[in-house]
Amino acid sequence: MWTRKADPQVRVIHKEYVLGTSIRRARAFCAVPVLLAAVACGSAAGSASVDPRDVGPASGAITWYAINFGPEGLPQRLIDAFEEDHPDITVDFQAAPNNTDTVRATLTTEISGGSGSIDVYSGDVIWPAQFGAAHLAMPLDEHLPEDFWDRFPEQRAAVAEYDGEHVAAPLYTDMGFLYYREDLLRRHDLPVPETWEELAETAAVLQDAGDVPYGYVAQWANYEGLTVNWTEMSAAAGGRSVSEDGEHSEIDSPANRRALDFMRDMLRDGVAASATTSFQEPQSLQTFVEGDAAFHRNWAYAYGDANNPDASRVAGKVGIAPLPAFEGAERPGPSGVGGWNLMVNPHSEAIGAALAFIEWMTGPEAQRMLAENSVIPASAEVLADTALQRENPVLATAAEVPLVARPAATPRYPQVSYGIFTNVNGSLAGSAAPDAALRSAAGDIQRALEDNAL
Repeated sequence: MWTRKADPQVRVIHKEYVLGTSIRRARAFCAVPVLLAAVACGSAAGSASVDPRDVGPASGAITWYAINFGPEGLPQRLIDAFEEDHPDITVDFQAAPNNTDTVRATLTTEISGGSGSIDVYSGDVIWPAQFGAAHLAMPLDEHLPEDFWDRFPEQRAAVAEYDGEHVAAPLYTDMGFLYYREDLLRRHDLPVPETWEELAETAAVLQDAGDVPYGYVAQWANYEGLTVNWTEMSAAAGGRSVSEDGEHSEIDSPANRRALDFMRDMLRDGVAASATTSFQEPQSLQTFVEGDAAFHRNWAYAYGDANNPDASRVAGKVGIAPLPAFEGAERPGPSGVGGWNLMVNPHSEAIGAALAFIEWMTGPEAQRMLAENSVIPASAEVLADTALQRENPVLATAAEVPLVARPAATPRYPQVSYGIFTNVNGSLAGSAAPDAALRSAAGDIQRALEDNAL
């Protein structure tokens, strides 16, 4: 049993420290017959029988609205390569703000108003149900070969669906990882923890030795990031927040009580910094790169930041691993699905060109470009490339991580997520007992599922 006296609250770090976020840094076939005849490569297997006049020719000019991702200039380099392969199509990259809610609001306003100024856009993995229900994204299945979706891992393709149809195509993936201090584990001859219980015990050893003030930091603030963290912990314990059919809340369960009790115990015993209940991605990563924590959960971008000598006091001392499982469960533990998709504006007057762009961006050349620039590709084949994995530990780790999706298959996901993170955060912060918090969350989630509001 791991217990230790709680340390004082994490010190406030006044030094300005600019970090990327998962949406900024992490924020990755034969062409479609008939529809994309200009880029077809000969095989009619799995082709969709669609009149090209339904979507227009694979030519002309399109606008791609997306947040910047990867190293500086990567979106434009992708466009340049696409245009070289498709001389009849030009792409104008329109950079979106690095704020998911702002992007969502802009797209909702533009598309619901009937504007076709944006042809194809990048959308968060949690948007398909919301955008599909509101007719803000064009269904893609009838315009693409049936085997198109085979290029993606099953779970990654599934989160692009709404009501049995794909309304988005995966562009790149993100997931949660465990970052750890390699030097400290080596000093004490300790293995990388494979279970949450082992992580807590190892963290206590390092804290008691005076190596770090805190054992673990993550994103447990009252916001969407906690829903991701909770989904991972819940799934590791065998729980879920919404039933598989999306009709009922299942958050009030023994498995979820186990997960919530464990999180609270980490705070009580000082393994997790008490300020973790107010930490989002930048604050939790800052604590880790300042050398104040042994373990840290974050998205893929954190590996580069943590090992950047210009930004991190622990550069060269940080390893990456899958998230732990709970004792008695299959290892490694599950990681929340993140990343961005490509979606088509139904009001676009260049849908044929937009579809050609999507086909190429999800194909091997573009996906390799993503991987070579430290962006996790959506393509299963590219992610499995051992040569790429040898060059980048993030890709090697990502290839072995099981994924779990947030309960975003409902158009009411924002309300569902709110019910999760407000109640879980309240319990972690000490304002509600675990049983009461889970009961309250269950009620909030059920009401959200029964509400028809977007």
